[in-house]
Amino acid sequence: METQTVDVLVVGGGVMGCASAYHLAKDGRKVLLLEQFDLGHASGSSHGPSRIIRLVYDGVDYVQLARMAYELWQALEAEAGEPLIQQMGGLDFGAPEALAEFRATLLAAEVPFEELERGALMRRFPQFHLPEGSIGLYQPNYALLDADRCVACLAAQASRHGALVHANEQVRTLRPLADAVEVVTDKAVYRAEQLVLAAGAWMRKLLLTLDLDLPLSVRKEQVVYFRAPNREAYRPGRFPIFIQRFVGTTMLGAGFPIFGHQGVKLIIDRIGPLIEPDSADRAVHTQNLERVKAYAAELLPGLGEVIEATTCLYTMTPDEDFVLDRHPAYPQILIASPCSGHGFKFGVAIGRLLADLVGQRPVSQDISRFRLDRPALAVAQEQA
Repeated sequence: METQTVDVLVVGGGVMGCASAYHLAKDGRKVLLLEQFDLGHASGSSHGPSRIIRLVYDGVDYVQLARMAYELWQALEAEAGEPLIQQMGGLDFGAPEALAEFRATLLAAEVPFEELERGALMRRFPQFHLPEGSIGLYQPNYALLDADRCVACLAAQASRHGALVHANEQVRTLRPLADAVEVVTDKAVYRAEQLVLAAGAWMRKLLLTLDLDLPLSVRKEQVVYFRAPNREAYRPGRFPIFIQRFVGTTMLGAGFPIFGHQGVKLIIDRIGPLIEPDSADRAVHTQNLERVKAYAAELLPGLGEVIEATTCLYTMTPDEDFVLDRHPAYPQILIASPCSGHGFKFGVAIGRLLADLVGQRPVSQDISRFRLDRPALAVAQEQA
């Protein structure tokens, strides 16, 4: 097969890969994006009608990255003429000690919020029956992203700016060269000066072929949609996006108003079974479905029966922070694993940062916590 040459290869057509291709093409790079399935497929982590975008985080660096993402999603909306983001306000609640670090970060980052006791919360949002002792932080900048539309828009705008987008073309071999990278698929051989790996749940498998074993695990999480007999009570503006925080665990419960679906979306994150990404098993985990149903009955007793249940893959790091760094042996390869179930909102911003790294330009955000050589990854590798 004849070798085709581009400036930058991007492997993975989810939100991170499409965002990287978009920004690189906009910078004038000759870009090729390779996706092993159809664009917008439901086998990975970027599909579905909605994702949360928020400023409520436990680190100022995350808040600043989220601010950048808000601006870039809004700029993409304007450029494409596509509605992508809907602001509607959001609520974090739990025991006071579960919210302490988030509250401190909001103050440090000068993010406006309102602190409410349980009674005041339930008067404002009578849909909830909150646990005793709960408090809440209400933040008006919470919004929902139309996930499927965001990915499709990024891919379309990348193509408009000159990127080549190849769906249904699986990478078979990655070959680092002295000053380039060669990628072999069933259809062609490609060579580029640099490679962006944004392969989501398939990241560890590909990195193993490059002599790098990252401690990544993949979980099959459940997303459940419930009928709302009183639909008006669960519309955006009447019902907030919410996240319930628990003491001593990163597990969380979350819910969405009716948006892009007929039902109210609920999830309990980070409890799904481990799965191999190449497995065909995308069936809903019965035990976890029952757990979400019980959660809904206790927290939101006005909801009705389940309309639909689906799955989504979470690619987890041990500390639940992302990986954004160059391969230690092959610096022409950039690794982009914004994972652990909270990466989608940052996709358009991370694509911009990756394009800057490809261009050897200073990045506008502090991404030091996402380094490959951080202690959490090193300890996990030693213990493996």
